Amino acid sequence: MKKPEELMYDFRSGSEIAFEYVMKEHLHALTFHAYKICRDKETAEEIVADTFSKLWQRKENFADETKIKSFLYITTRNACFDYLKSAVQRAKSLAMELDNDLILRETDPLTHLIHAEVIKLVFKEIKNLPERQQDVFKMVYFEGLTTDEICDRLSVTPNAVFVAKKKALAIIRKVFAGKDPFTYLILTTLFLD
Repeated sequence: MKKPEELMYDFRSGSEIAFEYVMKEHLHALTFHAYKICRDKETAEEIVADTFSKLWQRKENFADETKIKSFLYITTRNACFDYLKSAVQRAKSLAMELDNDLILRETDPLTHLIHAEVIKLVFKEIKNLPERQQDVFKMVYFEGLTTDEICDRLSVTPNAVFVAKKKALAIIRKVFAGKDPFTYLILTTLFLD
């Protein structure tokens, strides 16, 4: 086991091994912390994954593990509070969407056709992703698996799932951002919210 100073040096230098160590040290407690606030397992996992992404992006700013821990918990807490604030707005929007959906369900088969076409386009683009990114994207968005379930199925670390998902989303977003705005809007409501 390395000394804390060496570990932090490796972490700031971009060592994935050091990053995985930090993740293993904090992942479960941080996910539990997020779950206690937002009361939704998948949301808690997403918030924690985003928090680790932010940590990685700012890795050179941390002098010791105490600062990392503070950053992780404060960032997670704030993201959970943002989620709760937006949940009220989403509930209002969802109620309006459900009303509209009930009205349109029988009268607008075109909406269903458009959604089906966008999903076909997504599947086509997913086939262009590297295999690991394809697998992770499908497991997250089509099978609804959690990070832990994907780790078990693929025998990989949470960090590997996190990285594959982020890269896949970035590629899909980039591809569809260049298409017509209507298609991109539908895509973001279906998968990338």
